[in-house]
Amino acid sequence: MPSSLESLAAFTQDPALASQAAARMEHLRLHIADTLGMMLQGSLLEEGKMAMALGSPLVGWCASARLTEADDIHLTSCTTPGSVVVPTALHLASVGLFETWGDFVTAVLAGYETLIRAGYAIDGPRILAKRIWPTLFAAPIGAAAVASRAWRLDPSETAGALAMALAASTGIAPAATIPNSSRCISLGSAAEYGVLAALAARHGALGDVQLLERRAGRIAGVRISARRLLQQLRTRFLFDETGLKPYPIARQALAAVEACRQLVGGNTKGISAITVGVPSAQGRVIDQPGWPSNRMQSIAGVQYQIALALLSPEQLMKFDRTPPFETKAIRSLAATVRVRAAAQLEDRYPETWPAHVVVVRSGERKSTLVSIPRGDARNPLRWEDILLKSAPYRLALEAIRTADSQEPIPSLVLNAYRRRFAWPKT
Repeated sequence: MPSSLESLAAFTQDPALASQAAARMEHLRLHIADTLGMMLQGSLLEEGKMAMALGSPLVGWCASARLTEADDIHLTSCTTPGSVVVPTALHLASVGLFETWGDFVTAVLAGYETLIRAGYAIDGPRILAKRIWPTLFAAPIGAAAVASRAWRLDPSETAGALAMALAASTGIAPAATIPNSSRCISLGSAAEYGVLAALAARHGALGDVQLLERRAGRIAGVRISARRLLQQLRTRFLFDETGLKPYPIARQALAAVEACRQLVGGNTKGISAITVGVPSAQGRVIDQPGWPSNRMQSIAGVQYQIALALLSPEQLMKFDRTPPFETKAIRSLAATVRVRAAAQLEDRYPETWPAHVVVVRSGERKSTLVSIPRGDARNPLRWEDILLKSAPYRLALEAIRTADSQEPIPSLVLNAYRRRFAWPKT
């Protein structure tokens, strides 16, 4: 009987993976384009410039995509797979490892599905509360899946690569909101290790394919469910449940911001209190009542994001928030926002990340519940939204939209990764 990693490797190298429904392929194009846009946007930020200066393109690009906090996200695994999978695939494409666009997209799909399943197997939304970062934990095995497909490894070599990659997983990194955090660089390094694991397998050095069985499903103290890892492996693509963000924000806060915009509109006069009720796991991430001192705090804190959305919504699209945008009115409105644990929403989590918001204005109380905000896979962004998010790079993103599966990867896309393209005005 094959081990869990052997079963996953067989799926990764299955030729049928290249034949997907048109809707799934379109979804992949959208996520690849969005992630490329976030890579380029993030590389312009001070943190991104520092990451890019380290000398490893893959580390720099992964970090740049993730630190935007506007990349894609899968809820029930609590992973942001695009920030690892797409830079890894582009890195390998830049050295000529994919013959066609179709080969590239298939490897991206293999990486998405592997990374998401690893996060799902460790119950990412719950383990995040234990300060284990699910995306970091799953990054090596996700990158290894992409690279194994790129190098056309056989299933046994692929299993060895996945095993070597998974054995290095810890999920431990500093919080994103502390000054000078190396969190996103850790993510890029994990992706780089996954590529190394596939390269090692290509040269005959394999990990233990019985890794999960021999270690009773535990790696670095983290419990990995083999059942969840392989659940409906060939009949359900978890990638299909991956959503996108309309602007930089902690996804745990998105429903609350949308609910406030529905209740308040553009008139904040007379508001005396805003109460945000969310599942407790969400609240631990977004309840940051103090005034943000850096960009990441402004993105994570629901108090600031709500005030920004209601008073200066154009600022939501700003990636560079150093220092965070500030007015007296925004400070005053943010101070009215309180976060509480909503017991009635606990059973909805993590399939949805909902928010029940109550606004008190001039003594009148109004409330609403938002469970599926704009950007969720069930309420998806469209191409026009993605192109708006990354307007300076529209030409490269349009090339992804129209690429032919039988043709080489568009040069606009590869040049964007290599940073040799002078972006014309559109």
